[in-house]
Amino acid sequence: MPWSQTRNGRYERALGENETFIKILGDTALPFSREHWAINIAVAITPTGSLTQENMPHLFREAWKAFRFNHPTIAAYVVNETNYVYDVPDRDALEKWASETFKVVEGKTADELISSITISPYATMYYLPMTNELLAHSQHWRTDGIGSLMLMDDFLALATLSPSPDAANLPWGEEAARLAPPIEEAAAIPTANHSEVDKELGARYVATFGHAVGAIGILSPAPAETIPGGTRIAHHRFTEQETSAVIQACKIRNLSVTAAVHASIAAANYALAAPEDQARKHYTSTIRYSFRPFLSNPYSGRQYASTIFTTGWMVAVPATSSWEERARTYHGEYRKGLSKEYISAHREYAIGLCNLLRGLPAAGTPSPTDVDISSLGVVEKYLDREKGSSKRGIRVDRVSQGLEMMNRQGVCHVLTFRDQLCLNLVYNEAFYEMVSMDNFVRAVRDSLLNELAVEV
Repeated sequence: MPWSQTRNGRYERALGENETFIKILGDTALPFSREHWAINIAVAITPTGSLTQENMPHLFREAWKAFRFNHPTIAAYVVNETNYVYDVPDRDALEKWASETFKVVEGKTADELISSITISPYATMYYLPMTNELLAHSQHWRTDGIGSLMLMDDFLALATLSPSPDAANLPWGEEAARLAPPIEEAAAIPTANHSEVDKELGARYVATFGHAVGAIGILSPAPAETIPGGTRIAHHRFTEQETSAVIQACKIRNLSVTAAVHASIAAANYALAAPEDQARKHYTSTIRYSFRPFLSNPYSGRQYASTIFTTGWMVAVPATSSWEERARTYHGEYRKGLSKEYISAHREYAIGLCNLLRGLPAAGTPSPTDVDISSLGVVEKYLDREKGSSKRGIRVDRVSQGLEMMNRQGVCHVLTFRDQLCLNLVYNEAFYEMVSMDNFVRAVRDSLLNELAVEV
């Protein structure tokens, strides 16, 4: 399914199975002019040096146009649900695309804007002068969490170039060589004649989604007929001292920080569940992996940041398990890595997930109400704290990332930036009150510090 030129200036390929799975999920929110699981990444920035005197909206718009040349897949779009299409722009088409996809939004914060974003065929970038924030928005089938961080890093690098890039005079057409492949191509997974081992392994991982049945969730007071609204975010940022103490306590216990936070997210789910469920229902959540560390160059790097290279499976822990037992379970799952056998079977796995979603009743099934986890680790591996130079640069002060949620489930995104552990809990405003979700992240924080015996 490589990209091929179908006519002068147009390139196409079929969506991969993993992209298709995520697109089916995302499209469930199309009746509301939104996209389930779309990705948002927001950075609060401070211009330094001569940039403080420049026209920032103009600067970022010009950088956005040049950014497309480096990462053309941000401007590709889907036709007939299955075909990915990219058109090489002339000058007028480039300006039209920039006008549609780069927006300056006055008088709002990134969190406020996220709640009102509607669907677009392309990735989009917003500049919010009031808070000096940049917000990048993309369909999840176009990129993933780590990819979005690398894309933001590359965008800020372009914005701080001196002299600024002149997008109009770039050799347009050459960028088509950088259109991103699907994971099935990048990992060289066969397109046909899959082995019985691949089929059996793929089916085994599809079966893990059965753990979602009967799992515990938090209380959602909204009536069953409630339609979704916008995505909101509950934040908690640990202090540098707390973060350092958490890291040291995890090292002493031979636990990863992600596993420890995961166990505390499980604890918070139980704490905010209905009392009658707390002692009898299991908790199900996702073990997520990036394919990138398991791929060869260039697929392991940022050249193909604008494609989805993530995977995961479901794991259940019983209500009777302790925090320590849950943390050990998660630690073991995160240490498994992605075996060659798993990667080989992934096309079968994704096909099975697509069939699972397509086989759901037309009226849908009740939405889960649990809060899941997605961990990015240390952000600075992918997004620098500063770009450019002291003479002309940008300092990244804060990073926030999260999916858009259009059902009753939430996702707690976990990351560390500038030596501070951060929790970003995304949820839909129609189903939960802000105070409840603030209580959730506070419960995660309290559980983590208490279980690790961190004094504050």
